Amino acid sequence: MTDRIRWGILATGGIATTITEDLLLLPDEAEVLAVGSRTLERAQDFATKHGIERAYGSYAELAADADIDVIYVATPHNDHLASTELCLRAGKAVLCEKPLTVTAAEAERLVTLAREQGTFLMEAYWTRTHPLVRKLAELVANGAIGEVRHVSAELAFCFDVDDDHRLLNPDLAGGAILDLGVYPVHIANLVLGEPQRVIGTGRLAGTGVDADATALLVHENATAVVHCSMEASGPSDLHVLGTTGRLHLPHFLKSEKLIMHRDGADPEEFVQHLPGHGYTLQAQEVMRCLRAGLTESPLVPLDTTLETMRTLDAWRAALNDGN
Repeated sequence: MTDRIRWGILATGGIATTITEDLLLLPDEAEVLAVGSRTLERAQDFATKHGIERAYGSYAELAADADIDVIYVATPHNDHLASTELCLRAGKAVLCEKPLTVTAAEAERLVTLAREQGTFLMEAYWTRTHPLVRKLAELVANGAIGEVRHVSAELAFCFDVDDDHRLLNPDLAGGAILDLGVYPVHIANLVLGEPQRVIGTGRLAGTGVDADATALLVHENATAVVHCSMEASGPSDLHVLGTTGRLHLPHFLKSEKLIMHRDGADPEEFVQHLPGHGYTLQAQEVMRCLRAGLTESPLVPLDTTLETMRTLDAWRAALNDGN
């Protein structure tokens, strides 16, 4: 593994653009060597726009490029399983856009394959690499706010899109839970682990996908409430309540300030400015792991991804059963 990690970008949509722009902010660490699309024309247009050397008209050609170290899978949710499996079987390390797959069973399939082959795999839940989220986890682990009793996290935006947009398209695994709910579930998992029980409710869009959803995650000595919505805008805050204090991460997806309130003490603030779109952090974690010969990240471990996928499965099932 060279010091400068060579990346391939699989797909050319919005998130592919975002990760590519952030990778280009790391010229001493990363090289975006190639891009693959379902058509050569789209791949060439993307390559020209971002100064990428190689363009391929199929995902298989991208995966077969022997010079690529790691591939970022940036397709819609319904394709994550097939494209990630394609890359893993080609011996490529993979960073796959969240959620890793549509179901826990699919995620288990990819994790098993990666572990059998000894190939690096990571879900692109970049928020776990955020320095303030890592600081929050450290404070919780060190007992800074006592025993955690409750977590609340939400991610809510109002999307005005046509019914054929991927967010509303059931054939593309659209819906608020898979696109937005994965964030509060992951953050609750970071603090409390996998819940013993999931109680979910919400509303479906006209296309049948979940548009607004809330879940109560029940643990032995704590609870979490997670909410996601494509119908309403919210502050998207994270609150962790403990027996001797609380932690608040405003707009936790891309927060630049963590506030700790402890009983009998003045509030403490921790500040961290994010580079670019914030995705440089997960890219650097992937490259650190590859240089160290690791097959998974300790910040976004595969077992955590499986736990989160099981929670998402239960949340979606509860919502659908209620509708």
